[in-house]
Amino acid sequence: MKDCIVKALPNHYYTRRAEFLEEREQVFSPMWVCIGFASDAPNAGDVQPLEFMELPLLMVRDSDNTLRVFHNVCRHRGHVLVSERGTVKQSLRCPYHSWTYTLEGKLARTPNIGGVGINDVEGFNRQEFGLVQVDSVEWHDLVFINLSGNAPAFEDFIAPLEQRWKPFWGAEGASLLRLAEANSSIRLEVQANWKLAVENYLEAYHLPTVHPALNQISPLAEHEIHLDENFAGQLSHCYTLGAGGGRHLPVFPAWPEALYEEAQYPAL
Repeated sequence: MKDCIVKALPNHYYTRRAEFLEEREQVFSPMWVCIGFASDAPNAGDVQPLEFMELPLLMVRDSDNTLRVFHNVCRHRGHVLVSERGTVKQSLRCPYHSWTYTLEGKLARTPNIGGVGINDVEGFNRQEFGLVQVDSVEWHDLVFINLSGNAPAFEDFIAPLEQRWKPFWGAEGASLLRLAEANSSIRLEVQANWKLAVENYLEAYHLPTVHPALNQISPLAEHEIHLDENFAGQLSHCYTLGAGGGRHLPVFPAWPEALYEEAQYPAL
């Protein structure tokens, strides 16, 4: 393949709000995107507010232990329903006018809506004013949503990645995955446009300068970029297990020994 020079996007794609809103509508809304971890709301009544592309969202574990995602906005005056992670008993109450919703998102109470002590109004149908739910799926503790509601089935979306990983983890590998109880995550807050963070993740060009120790374990020369319809990422053909600290994560029983030095970094 003939080498070519690819120019970066113009600056305004990283700074202007108009482009940000267009990307939210045209790029993220029609597809499945990961917003968080199901383990942040593990038990019935657990709530986890979060923000995605400036949209306030709320993960709720309902009474049947099903994880749901709602727009974190009361249907009355648009007040944010839940501002902190925690556990509620049986309902979600708006702190503004006390409109109350079940954990399944149904509008249950509208105090004083018809005047003091009058909690109902003729012609007002509570069933039409439940919380707006977002399509969501749990996959290995990751929570994916589809804002538009028109994305292909999640199983079809994730199938190419599962097929790619099948030679590594085997037929039963996915069932062997376990969530670490402690010290299993790192939180990074990046004051940057989302594209800068993703672009950095998808290239190894900076390894010798920024991560010289990692470059000793997984050299730049052994990296390549992989592109797929639903995901992109890096491959390393020389990743030494346990290098540096002498320890490494468990290896799936079906993992081919010939691929012990293969590492993949997908970005969904």
